[in-house]
Amino acid sequence: MLGKANKILTLSSLIFSALAVGQVEQEQQPSDPQFYNDAERGWFWYEQLPEEEKEKFKEKLLNNQPTVIPKSEKSEEENPLSTKWFRENFEKYRDAAIDNPYDEEAMRNYLYLEKFMRDRATAFAYQRQKTVYEDPFLDSTTQRPTANFGMRTMNIEASKNRAELLRHIGSKAGIYFFYRSDCSFCSQQSPLIAGLQREYEFSIKPVSLDGEKLPESPWEEFLTDSGQAQHLGVVQVPATYLFNPENNRFELIAQGLQSLTQLQTRIIYAAERAELITPQDVERTRSSGLYQSVSGEYGQFPFPSDAPQEFKEFYYNSIGEK
Repeated sequence: MLGKANKILTLSSLIFSALAVGQVEQEQQPSDPQFYNDAERGWFWYEQLPEEEKEKFKEKLLNNQPTVIPKSEKSEEENPLSTKWFRENFEKYRDAAIDNPYDEEAMRNYLYLEKFMRDRATAFAYQRQKTVYEDPFLDSTTQRPTANFGMRTMNIEASKNRAELLRHIGSKAGIYFFYRSDCSFCSQQSPLIAGLQREYEFSIKPVSLDGEKLPESPWEEFLTDSGQAQHLGVVQVPATYLFNPENNRFELIAQGLQSLTQLQTRIIYAAERAELITPQDVERTRSSGLYQSVSGEYGQFPFPSDAPQEFKEFYYNSIGEK
């Protein structure tokens, strides 16, 4: 009986001791972090900070990054808020506002400077437009209209002048066409050369570098190269040269395959070099500057006599006149 009572007492003592130890360990163990007990809120750093925390964060940011409002190092000639002053100082004020976004004074300084510069740019743009409209020499519409119907008319006029000039060149000059009979690009170029012959009456001289006729050639007869290609500097075919019989001058049109429009343009420039036409003739083939003067002449708007004196001195010095 006594042994049974001792066993019960021992068991009770063990239970009590375990409970006591558990309670002490619980008191000594630190509390769990908040995100363990409140996991359903998700990641806590996505949450908006309370207003009090925001103010503390702002205060900490300002304390760690003290406000620096730059002061310009002005020379005697430098005028505050001038273009030169802005070029040297504006970015400093902008950077100060970026580095200290919660500094109201730094931000307002930057924004006021920005608005001042924007307003000045607007005033400059309007005044510039007004001055351009007052002076025909500065107005680009004296060379080419901006209205759609005007641009279309000038384009048509330029095309007509271009065709007339090519017919004039064709009546005075010939084209030497160098080719090889095994050259596929030459076969593609030959119909376009033949088209120039039909349209503008150019005299065409086909010159074979290998002594053979070009397959499906538009011309029954051809010349065999006897040193002309080397003399002119032909390095690849197809090659085309303009010949002016009045002064026996050869001028390169192109080496390599060209479109019809490219051939026409290159012929005009070659004719100018060969002294068949004048630079004024070339100007009339361009879709600008085709307005006539009061005397009926074409050309660029003349240099005005009432140009600013300082610019006139620059201009005449640049062209070697007084």
